Amino acid sequence: MKKTLLTILTLVGFVTYGQENKLVRIDEEVTLIESNSTLTKTEFDLVKLTGISTDGGGVLKIWKNKNQIFKIVEEAGLSYGRIRTTIYLQNGFPIKIIETEENFGYKNGKLNYNEIKEVFKATIYIFDWETDDNEIKRIGKRVMSEGNCSNFDYEPILERAEKALSK
Repeated sequence: MKKTLLTILTLVGFVTYGQENKLVRIDEEVTLIESNSTLTKTEFDLVKLTGISTDGGGVLKIWKNKNQIFKIVEEAGLSYGRIRTTIYLQNGFPIKIIETEENFGYKNGKLNYNEIKEVFKATIYIFDWETDDNEIKRIGKRVMSEGNCSNFDYEPILERAEKALSK
């Protein structure tokens, strides 16, 4: 009985440590991308790319080196705040996605456009893009946006970035 319990606890430990180890490796890769001074940043007007107007406009930012994209940030300004999606890529596949929703504060019963606070953040660690294998960490609650059901819901952003660079 003791051997069985010890075996089970050991396996649980390996699985837990293995998963944490994957998160650490992804975060290390993201740190390398963020510190890579050879990447060039290009910005595009999101309204011109999509044909969809938002109250606060929008921007698509792409960090790349030669023909490889390493980071994409899509940001849309809305009446009550801002929604941002950041995608980090390795070898053409997303490895980490960060979604944030920020809302304007209120002052004297009116929107205070000088104050913006983060109300929701989802960090998605992607272990295998093709099989939709990921781990999601959420903080806060969405107010303006809807959640995505799958990794593949982010494909339009990837396609938009590729299309923008090809023009």
